[in-house]
Amino acid sequence: MKKILSIFSLVMVFVLGSCIEQNYPIWEGAEVEFQNAVTTAPVAGQNYPRLTVANTVGTVNLQVNLVARQRASDETITYRVVPEGTTAVAGTDYNVSGTLTIPANSSFGTLSVAVVNTGAIGGSVDLLLELEGNATIQPSENYKRVQLRITRPNPPAAG
Repeated sequence: MKKILSIFSLVMVFVLGSCIEQNYPIWEGAEVEFQNAVTTAPVAGQNYPRLTVANTVGTVNLQVNLVARQRASDETITYRVVPEGTTAVAGTDYNVSGTLTIPANSSFGTLSVAVVNTGAIGGSVDLLLELEGNATIQPSENYKRVQLRITRPNPPAAG
């Protein structure tokens, strides 16, 4: 009898325990982040990754993720060049627009950087980009920055 009562009690615990409604909170915020910042380790001592590209690459396309429900209309996201962390010169080493678009019904946008071919002058320059978002979409604090290191080949040896 004790065995039947124990089994019955155990069954009742499982049956009644499964009826408890779980109200998990659902995050309703909206953020943007660089995909490269999510998948690439940060530079030592910084909170952003560095991507190295040659000055002959032409255009560098960086994926920007929308971490939220997809929007019914296009979203324009602003970004800026961060002076601290940037040694590249606008118009000389690179060109950017300052905005990107996440299309309607999409979770991704593309930030395009036109890298200028400065020729074989040697060395490298850095370009630090930071997402700013818009009125309804904020930048992710952990993944809002990416740095491009633009390398320039050395000039040919004088012979």
